[in-house]
Amino acid sequence: MVVAIAALGSPACQQQDRRLQQHKEQFESLGSTTAAIGEAWLAGSVSGTYARTALEQTRRLVEQERTALASAPQSLVDARGAQLSQAAERLSRLLAAMTQDVRTADAPSVRRHLTEIPIVPSERQ
Repeated sequence: MVVAIAALGSPACQQQDRRLQQHKEQFESLGSTTAAIGEAWLAGSVSGTYARTALEQTRRLVEQERTALASAPQSLVDARGAQLSQAAERLSRLLAAMTQDVRTADAPSVRRHLTEIPIVPSERQ
């Protein structure tokens, strides 16, 4: 009986694992995008207007992904999903701060915020 129950639960676990992995990859990509925008602005490769617009759009995408994650309550009950949601919230706040930093041309603050990006692909950590 236990084996039958475990076998029935396994596909649901695999689906949950896959969903969480997909969200994680999306957040990592958005973290990398944040870094690329900040680094490009610091290098003078993009204008302040471009950087602000790109950072704000990235923040919107983070919020859309957070909403998608939260649309499945079981994702937030799972410790991994809860951690992703919290990291995404920090990323969203950081993006808002970086947008303000670029607006005020505060390069030291942008540099500091780049070191605080909460979720990036493993090879960047």
